[in-house]
Amino acid sequence: MWDAKNYINGEFIRSPSTSKFDNMSPCNEQSLGTFFNSTTAEVDEAYEAARSSFKEWRALSRVQRAEFLYNVARLIEERRDYLANVISTETGKNYNESIAEVNEALHMAQYAFGSGRNPQGEAVASEISGKDAYMLRKPKGVVAVISPWNFPLAIGAFWCAAPAIVEGNTVILKPSEDTPYTSQLAMELYHEAGVPPGVINMIHGDGSVGDYLARKNVDHICFTGSASVGQHIRKVCAESWHKTCSCEMGSKSAVVVFEDANMDLALSSCIASSFKLSGQRCVSAGRLIVHDALYDEFSDLFAKRASDIEPGPPFIDTGYIVGGGRTPNQSAYIGPLINKKQFNRVRQFNMMVLNDPEAEVIVSPEYSSPGYYVSPMVYKTKWRVAKYLQEEVFGPHVAIIPFKTTEEAIDIYNDTEYGLAVGVITEDFKKARMCRDQMEYGMCYWNGGSIAAESHMAFGGVKKSGNGFPSAARTFRAVTHEVSWTVNHDDELAFPQGMK
Repeated sequence: MWDAKNYINGEFIRSPSTSKFDNMSPCNEQSLGTFFNSTTAEVDEAYEAARSSFKEWRALSRVQRAEFLYNVARLIEERRDYLANVISTETGKNYNESIAEVNEALHMAQYAFGSGRNPQGEAVASEISGKDAYMLRKPKGVVAVISPWNFPLAIGAFWCAAPAIVEGNTVILKPSEDTPYTSQLAMELYHEAGVPPGVINMIHGDGSVGDYLARKNVDHICFTGSASVGQHIRKVCAESWHKTCSCEMGSKSAVVVFEDANMDLALSSCIASSFKLSGQRCVSAGRLIVHDALYDEFSDLFAKRASDIEPGPPFIDTGYIVGGGRTPNQSAYIGPLINKKQFNRVRQFNMMVLNDPEAEVIVSPEYSSPGYYVSPMVYKTKWRVAKYLQEEVFGPHVAIIPFKTTEEAIDIYNDTEYGLAVGVITEDFKKARMCRDQMEYGMCYWNGGSIAAESHMAFGGVKKSGNGFPSAARTFRAVTHEVSWTVNHDDELAFPQGMK
């Protein structure tokens, strides 16, 4: 059983809260440990620690701040297997995907460290010959990070927190109650790396704790999660004079397969995009938009591959082994869904399709327990208004939709409230270019699926998927103010625009 503690002002503290929740394993529905909903006093304490340490932390040079991330990166490398074991245990994702997540966190730590010696401003020409002009970035202050369960190490503790720290901000992390222990381990990494007290803090709790944190006088909120919660956070920020937010809020992503596609590449891209992490990535492809000329062949081949996918636990051996060393379950391509609520939600969406005469089910889902296991659901249907075609399901639930022209493919992809990721499979540059320019997305992968995020690139979307402040590499911009700095070298004052 994991020992639940908050991390406040450089200390791991057991909460006095009487409100608790079990960290349930999605693999067998057994408790991994009892965690707690932090009290408002603890949130206040974390806020005061972050606020009071901000001035001194900001005063360090950018290089000095970044050096701590080098120490963190070394610790991640040393504990790669251990961290991956914990991630798989909490999330149910297979070991290969968990190792990839640890590597993603490592890459962000390395990128943040490297940015310390990378100029983060811009010298611009002034209209006045006797002046020099610069654009500089200044830290916003206290950054609240409200992180998701599906990438508990990579997103909250590193995609969001690491850039914020390097830029001179201080951080309060509120992890998902589905994966609290992974975030607690991340705090151990920062602590052992020597990050000063108060620079990064963590408080456990449910949505009410996150809401209280968001309403504190923080300066920026980094959020990854559902559109409804993200919209609530945007409203909270709008009620203040200064508070900003960067929100990544899900998708109805897709892969578009044109008639000239390499079939093996298309199938591999679509299988990975649809079913990695059991379809519980924000960029998971719930729609495969396939040209008429390939539609029947592709559907048959995709259905055969999807039918071979077996859900299962991430490890063969049972129980949690401290330090890692468990045997990965190589036969399980996907694991369970994260919790009972999501299990029931996916089942409801599957039933909508099964009860709809306009949908042709070609792979029927199966459900198993203990745990929240759902095998792939695949169906063929024409594009139309239907809840399961427009809304995010967040499970192994995939529609295959035909199209005739490039314009129609673009219209189908755009016909949702979301706009996060899309894969475009074609050898025709003109078709790819039309998709690039006319589709509404944050990330497009030509001759790839909808999943391929890299830490040194922006991660975010448009419409209901984001608010224009991407994470990963672009977190550096989200957590800073860009200011203008002009130096007059003349003895007299001169104005631009010809003003006297």
